[in-house]
Amino acid sequence: MLPDMLTYTLDNFFPHIQGSQNEKIVSMFEEIVERTAHTVALWQCVGFCHGVLNTDNMHILGLTMDYGPFGFLEHFSPNHICNHSDNEGRYKYDQQPAMCLFNLEILAQALDPMLPCEKWR
Repeated sequence: MLPDMLTYTLDNFFPHIQGSQNEKIVSMFEEIVERTAHTVALWQCVGFCHGVLNTDNMHILGLTMDYGPFGFLEHFSPNHICNHSDNEGRYKYDQQPAMCLFNLEILAQALDPMLPCEKWR
């Protein structure tokens, strides 16, 4: 039996996904990955800098929240940091795809007990 939150998520945000419990979870995660990749690719195309790509600012629908100190590149600079409190460069422009991947990996860890291991390893 799926946890209530996962059942709610599948029923309300991914009702088009059919199959067994495992198939639904795998398909949902694949769709979340695709949506996130699409979003961050568009950001990279237009020079958008999110500023705070923490796991709690990512959304399963491929959206993000809490843009904080966001901005756009005026001149191409892969090392641009729009978050002035980011002294380490964790959220700099060229790190956005890697941060999104990291956040997806954290989501995968949360889903791991419900995902078939052979699919992801």
